[in-house]
Amino acid sequence: MVSLFVFLFFTPWGKNLKDWVSSLTLSTPNLEQELNSNTAYISMDWALIKDDGSKVILSEINQPIFLNIWATWCGPCRSEMGSIEDLYSTYGNRVTFLLVSPTEGLEMIQKYKASRNEELPLYVNGSQTPPNLYGNVFPTTFIISKEKKIVLKSEGAHDWNSTDVHQFLDALLQK
Repeated sequence: MVSLFVFLFFTPWGKNLKDWVSSLTLSTPNLEQELNSNTAYISMDWALIKDDGSKVILSEINQPIFLNIWATWCGPCRSEMGSIEDLYSTYGNRVTFLLVSPTEGLEMIQKYKASRNEELPLYVNGSQTPPNLYGNVFPTTFIISKEKKIVLKSEGAHDWNSTDVHQFLDALLQK
């Protein structure tokens, strides 16, 4: 029994197993409720540093944005990464995916990305976070129009590769 406890809580395999089991219980975000609660524009520009060291400026992005605020230590964040990666494989050329770990450094997210073998672009802060993009919960996800209007804010882990999310992004891309 002690061996199982050690395996589940103190090894990378146990952590990956817990993340996978958690991912099986993710639900689709309530897009209608979330949509009605947010209609603000981003209040200031934001510089981000990508996992390859390049810099991205929010105002220079000319397409919709899927912005996920997360952390490497956050179990719910890790559990939704698979669904975000699936969504990214479908929309990555039409929607900019910004997965930002605002509390960790570049080296930490590079190490995380190497250990997970994911294709998702990961970012850290390069300047002060705009006030209306702060989240009190990890993960918090924003979907932002190309005009930089926040059209969705959703807290907690979700299945982002659902039919509802696809329809939501398709409608946003039509505008």
